[in-house]
Amino acid sequence: MRISTSQMNNIMLTSMQSSTTGVNKSFIQLNSGERMLKPSDDPLGAVQLMMLDREQADISQFKKNISNLTTQLGQTESHLDASNTAVLRAQELVTGILSASNSTMEGREAIATELDGILGQLTDIANSKNPNGDYIFAGTKTDTQPIVKDPATGEYVYQGNSDQREVQVAESMSIPANQTADVMFSNGSDNIFNTLDSVINDLRNPAIDGSNLTSSVTQAQTDIKSTLSSINGALTDVGGQQNSLTMISGSHDDNKLINDKLIGDVKDLDYSQAILELNTQMAALQATQMTYSKVQNLSLFKLM
Repeated sequence: MRISTSQMNNIMLTSMQSSTTGVNKSFIQLNSGERMLKPSDDPLGAVQLMMLDREQADISQFKKNISNLTTQLGQTESHLDASNTAVLRAQELVTGILSASNSTMEGREAIATELDGILGQLTDIANSKNPNGDYIFAGTKTDTQPIVKDPATGEYVYQGNSDQREVQVAESMSIPANQTADVMFSNGSDNIFNTLDSVINDLRNPAIDGSNLTSSVTQAQTDIKSTLSSINGALTDVGGQQNSLTMISGSHDDNKLINDKLIGDVKDLDYSQAILELNTQMAALQATQMTYSKVQNLSLFKLM
């Protein structure tokens, strides 16, 4: 078959361009360490990579949520511990009111003063804020102070709600991020704040005789016991949630390692194979160049 000089040049040019492209691709692969330079290199692998990257991004977000939630639960646990200690001391003081040594107004005032301090401490805890300025124990009404003293009635009231803020920590799992002050400090229809306030007022009222004070103390003991049970229940919940977060976080770490390996299997370059490919492409390019050079010298004019 006869081919013209123009056809021959086009064939040689196409061949050299193909080999040059192959050589350049091999160089880029070796420099980047990646086998896939564009999705068309491996369409199936590209889809797999996209799915794995999305899963890795989800895991990173879940880990971030877990870290933030762990901090919040740690803060809640600290407040619950402090509340438990304070209420236990209140229980001790209230029980001691009935002893003979506290029958004088001076003795009663000393107990009232300490109970007043505990009441203030518990109110501060119930109205705690996180670093963002949100009330921790107000349910989802995080911009509303949970515990206030109604100036009209003189009663301590809860202004939050009983809702819990859920945080997603895995694809199909969420964990509550908060405890509410009404659950922690309520005892039936009333709360520990009014209970302590009532006892304090009775202790400071000289008109309250022994039998009426005993009745007040008995009611307070029942309310305090109920509050301690609520606080311990909240502590148990928080402890269980922290354990769950630890396990879920470990599971995310395992999945992330597995995904990293799968991504590497799809994406990473086999250097031995890449070097072999580079050598093959370079040899082909050199052969084409030599062939073209020799064919060029076959011009009839050069033979004359």
